[in-house]
Amino acid sequence: MSETYAKLFSSITTSTIWAEDNDTRILWITMLAMADKHGYVGGSIPGLAAYARISIEAVERALAKFLAPDKYSRSQEHEGRRLELADRGWTILNY
Repeated sequence: MSETYAKLFSSITTSTIWAEDNDTRILWITMLAMADKHGYVGGSIPGLAAYARISIEAVERALAKFLAPDKYSRSQEHEGRRLELADRGWTILNY
């Protein structure tokens, strides 16, 4: 993986992501750190679990949240969804 960076807006602390459990927040920050310049995050569920240092089950639960609509999201583009499935990984929407 090439070295990239992600801009982390301070408003994340007032987002619905921040209201989630620790594993979900950790996975979100991990995916932001892993994303390429287009918001693509390549990997498998076990790979994400290893990078984020959380269980496979916690990754599965968090991904389900990121892929689902969020009626309380500050951005209702994509119905508040944060991710979409991509070939060999995921794309962060609104990246």
